[in-house]
Amino acid sequence: MRLIPLYCGVLLLLVYQSASAGQRSVTLYLDGARVEQEVAAVNGYLEYALPDTLMPGSLRVKPLGGGSVLRVELVPADRDRRRAREIARLEERKSVLQDRMQALSSREEIFKAATKSQSGKAPRKTKANPDPVSSLQQGTEFALAQLESVYRGKRKCQSSLDALKTELAALRKGAAVARVWISGGRARLSYLTNGERWIPNYDFRWSDDATGELLLHARLPVAEKGMHYLVSAGTLAQGAAARALRGNFPILSRHPLTLANGTLTQDAPSSFSFAPVEAALPPGEAAAFWRGEYLGSGRFAGTGSGEFSLGR
Repeated sequence: MRLIPLYCGVLLLLVYQSASAGQRSVTLYLDGARVEQEVAAVNGYLEYALPDTLMPGSLRVKPLGGGSVLRVELVPADRDRRRAREIARLEERKSVLQDRMQALSSREEIFKAATKSQSGKAPRKTKANPDPVSSLQQGTEFALAQLESVYRGKRKCQSSLDALKTELAALRKGAAVARVWISGGRARLSYLTNGERWIPNYDFRWSDDATGELLLHARLPVAEKGMHYLVSAGTLAQGAAARALRGNFPILSRHPLTLANGTLTQDAPSSFSFAPVEAALPPGEAAAFWRGEYLGSGRFAGTGSGEFSLGR
């Protein structure tokens, strides 16, 4: 009987994992992202869990390998019966683990008290107990061994609870499930989301008293396994060309800087006036470096701005 819920859970997991087996390509914009993923169908059918940050009406399904899309249904996450059954199963499992954790905590208190009681006893030699010191030591060691066992059990139980909570959060997350029928074996799904984007960050690097360089960095979200990031310099509506970048803080562009007031002689200046950069630059956080020394950070207004002050 226990095999039935286990089988159902594995089956549901495989259905959703089949939709995430291929590499996911995410193009990050200033105000959102475009997600693309190739998905394998089983007997002409696949399911794909869409995130709760999905932009309505943005889902596209393209058949691959000469097939065609026959039908697409979007089922709200709260109406997906398979998901609801799996959530109920996991909730039941969580309750069992929580009961187990509570029982272990009670055992912990019992053996803590036993250890304290053993260590507080005065050894008294009797006919029935000719070696009281050894007996007390054995009793203390036994209580400590039981405590160690309880601690191991609690760590294992907590680890299982944490994994279960992560699984539950993943199942509950999402706006809808896309059910797709196709005549081929694979399809490419794409959609827009406002949940991820790249964040502009700047470096003002002054190499001498009059010139320097402005570096535009893209701060990227942490990539999940099997995810590939592309970065577009504009917004979703602008649809500027995207390019692949390495790392989570890559350089998007470099621009020469010239101080507007000629030269600066003071050490570690707190503000700069410079000739505006002739490029489209979004506003963002910036850091200033003077002759290789980090001075601090502030807010850079972007395109058209010719000033930057630390702490503003």
